[in-house]
Amino acid sequence: MFRLYSKGCEYALRALTGIPLDRVEDKISAIDLCAAAGIPEPFTRKALQVLSQTGFLKAVPGPGGGYRLTRHPKEITLLEIVLAVDGKDTFDGCLMGLSQCNDRKPCPVHETWKGVKGQLLKKLERKTLYELMKVQQLG
Repeated sequence: MFRLYSKGCEYALRALTGIPLDRVEDKISAIDLCAAAGIPEPFTRKALQVLSQTGFLKAVPGPGGGYRLTRHPKEITLLEIVLAVDGKDTFDGCLMGLSQCNDRKPCPVHETWKGVKGQLLKKLERKTLYELMKVQQLG
């Protein structure tokens, strides 16, 4: 099955969209994010660790600690998150899984994917974390 991004990226997105809109500048605990995201604690903690390492969250240690966004969600794009968590090669693979697929030696769906990929990247770049949070929390 073709996946746009990894399960780890899915968990990271779910954790980020679990931050309450009225608390985007506050710190929030991993346990609260776990409950809001609806994902198991070990996966939530791993996602939070990756998001901290990639600069989207700042870890606040100690009692009463948690995580805080480093930028407002209106300034963070979906594309930034996916590329940070899954890597810059995320969308470069061949849809048919061929290792030698490129412009000079294309697979049967190469040109189609190339066009779709360009459109997809533009859409992901225009979609902000704030928009995802709003839809997730307000319906």
